[in-house]
Amino acid sequence: MKFEIGAMSIGDILDRGLRLLLARLPVYYAINLIVFLPSILMQLVLPYLQSEDIGPTSGPYALAALGGTLLVLILTVILRPFGTAALLHIIAQDFINQRAGIGEAFAFAFRRFGTLLGASILAGLMIGFGYIFCIVPGIIFMIWYAFVGQVVVVEGLGAMESLSRSKELTVGYRGRVLGLLALFFVMTIMISVAVGTLNLILPSMQVIPTPTGQRTVYNHANYAIQIAVSSLVSILIETFSAICLTLLYFDLRIRKEGFDLELAAKEQTSIVS
Repeated sequence: MKFEIGAMSIGDILDRGLRLLLARLPVYYAINLIVFLPSILMQLVLPYLQSEDIGPTSGPYALAALGGTLLVLILTVILRPFGTAALLHIIAQDFINQRAGIGEAFAFAFRRFGTLLGASILAGLMIGFGYIFCIVPGIIFMIWYAFVGQVVVVEGLGAMESLSRSKELTVGYRGRVLGLLALFFVMTIMISVAVGTLNLILPSMQVIPTPTGQRTVYNHANYAIQIAVSSLVSILIETFSAICLTLLYFDLRIRKEGFDLELAAKEQTSIVS
């Protein structure tokens, strides 16, 4: 999909982002489902690991829930940068009119996985500490490091360099970055509300009082539907967010550095090789 290279408004970014999303939607879903399949399966299996005859506040129940939750979290932390690298490679290639397939994307992600994982952890720690001590520093760090993934994937920089580079790119345009991040934050909240509403319509569990305590009864079919719907919608929003942030990353390079297709093609060729 060929675009005229030039500075973009937020409306242009959202419009082009939607077109890129729809043009390669099966590919984006395939990558995410492959990457996050272990995490999704673990979430589906979790209710079967918990005894229905044990109260939710009892030791075995709590340990099973905690262990499963931690495993899902670990899998997500490890696998997300791999999926992000694959997605960003396809998005970047599409933007410079060089179509990439799933195999090429995964091969690229494998080469950049360690760097992106390190950069993601560093950025996450900075943002997390910022929110712990005061909300404002957390928001500032989130804006500074919004393009860490794009810098690692497109420019091939190291973990520490990518943080500095991302911060540098946002100078003078942090309001635009914040606006786009806020938009996707609102969309994420809307998803959470929708999933919560789905739980009211199709409850996944019910706690029943018994003479010896409480008994948790799972509706496994409803639970599976909730996980499937939540995963599919989350993948859609996260992919759209990644596309739009990548377009904003290119927009800032166009505005500040005169970014063009020839330069992009040379950068990508040197990184892939």
